[in-house]
Amino acid sequence: MVITLVAIGRPFLTRRDGATPLGPWSAMVVVLTGLGLAGTVAVLMLPDGAAGTPLAELRPPAGCAEDPALAGCLADRSLPGYDRIIAWLGTGQLLLLIAIGAAARSGRRGVATPAAATLLIAGAAGWCHGWLPGVGPAPLEVWQLTLPLLALAGTGLLLPRTRPTASNQPLEPHTDLAWRGRAPAVIAGFGWLLCLAYSTGVLYWVTDRLNGAATPGGRSVVVPPTLVPWAGLGFGVALLLLALVAVRAAVLFHRLRREEYAELSARGGRLSAHDLRRGRDVSTHQALHRLVGEHALRLAGWYAGAMAVLAALGCVAVLSAARPQAIATGAGAAAVKAVADIGGSLLGWLPVAVAAVGLLVYRNDTVRRSVGVVWDVGTFWPRTAHPLAPPSYAERAVPELLTRTAGLLALTEHDPRRMDGIILSGHSQGTVICTAVILQLPHRWRRRIWFFSYGCQLTRLYGRIFPAYFGPDRLPVLTGALTRPSGVTRWTNFWRDTDPLGWPVAAGERDIAVTDPEALHPSDGEVADPPIRSHGGYPAADEFHRERSRVAWLLRRAVPSPRRGRG
Repeated sequence: MVITLVAIGRPFLTRRDGATPLGPWSAMVVVLTGLGLAGTVAVLMLPDGAAGTPLAELRPPAGCAEDPALAGCLADRSLPGYDRIIAWLGTGQLLLLIAIGAAARSGRRGVATPAAATLLIAGAAGWCHGWLPGVGPAPLEVWQLTLPLLALAGTGLLLPRTRPTASNQPLEPHTDLAWRGRAPAVIAGFGWLLCLAYSTGVLYWVTDRLNGAATPGGRSVVVPPTLVPWAGLGFGVALLLLALVAVRAAVLFHRLRREEYAELSARGGRLSAHDLRRGRDVSTHQALHRLVGEHALRLAGWYAGAMAVLAALGCVAVLSAARPQAIATGAGAAAVKAVADIGGSLLGWLPVAVAAVGLLVYRNDTVRRSVGVVWDVGTFWPRTAHPLAPPSYAERAVPELLTRTAGLLALTEHDPRRMDGIILSGHSQGTVICTAVILQLPHRWRRRIWFFSYGCQLTRLYGRIFPAYFGPDRLPVLTGALTRPSGVTRWTNFWRDTDPLGWPVAAGERDIAVTDPEALHPSDGEVADPPIRSHGGYPAADEFHRERSRVAWLLRRAVPSPRRGRG
């Protein structure tokens, strides 16, 4: 996280071309981190000194395994300062996340408030513990000062953006910046919370398995750190908030479906009972299209804001060194304990649930497509953007497609395999790959390319979350690369109002709406209803065939087909 903050704060490290000298910075941070960990272990291993208690004295007396009720068996023998180290580690990570989001949105000035809050929190800790020279201990606890200081750090996310949002291309509806330019903080924050969930889930699961049956004294032999019960409580609250967001999404979905069904019924005139039933199916897909394109990112932003507040409260709670049961009495304590226990149990089963989803990928097409969408987005960017993630398939797919395209265009005029022009056809995530290929082609070959995009996510998703590469001020660069001297832009985009992941793109020359389904009832002797193709089957549409024939005629040569018989 420190390396990321340094890279964002120093723009010359993240320029799009030329050397990227992140190596020395990364090596320095890694070396300092390693020295810190080695020093911590060395201090703990000292027989007497800064650690306070030798590790040998932390071992329980002999016979505790047979009779845990013996004197000294149930004494607290946790590592010195372990709870407090974890608490400060989580608080520091939250401050770094705020700094990353503020720097990405407002530049270096956005780091001022998180840096000031960090210094004030460090000073408050020294004041509360009486470490400041000439100043007595504060009458307050450090956790009482942490929440307002975290709020001060969060004001860095409210500063104006450094880059203007205006561009030469007018914004389409629902194509403004996602979360007002705070996408780095939102994405990194969700990753951080998942990391905490997995870590605490493992701690909870291991502690539960080590303890086994309850001890006669009513106390566990192994007591998890304070973070674990608080994380269980936070996870339970997070699930409740997620359920509320899901309810809101369901309400919006039903409202949109009623609107689409009413419009479809009014447009179709007198419809039979069969057509009305089919109309409900069509309106369901159209409502999902509008829900994802118009409301999904806003709902995710609401949830991210609630999780940010929950994370800040969690850091304060962990710094207080109190257990969740201590914050309430009576029935409230029982409810808090129940939520914490349920959340902790669910955290323990979280890795199992992820493994189960992995198994369903091989057995269920719907799960496979959903996981594939997330996987494609997460592994598209080069590994320099996420060094701990799986290898980027784009680092292989883009050069291979670039080589294939350039190879066909670079052949000599007398070579029978030479093509006067190529239709570069990209579906869904393929539109992003084709964009990367086109922008890397030499100018003399771009003039012989026609770009087909369908199921395109360049505007509503990629353009809003990654504006530096696909935003409204970047898509005109792609348009210019595909524009001939005559002013014709060689870009055709196909979309459906039943496709939840495909939308119009005003940057191209032609934006063609594909009818889906072709009709509400069978025709021409068919028995089955025309299928609702949603996100797939674009090349089978009549609009696609007509446009491909028109473009092939404009290119004046046959459209190249993939090589057959070769893997």
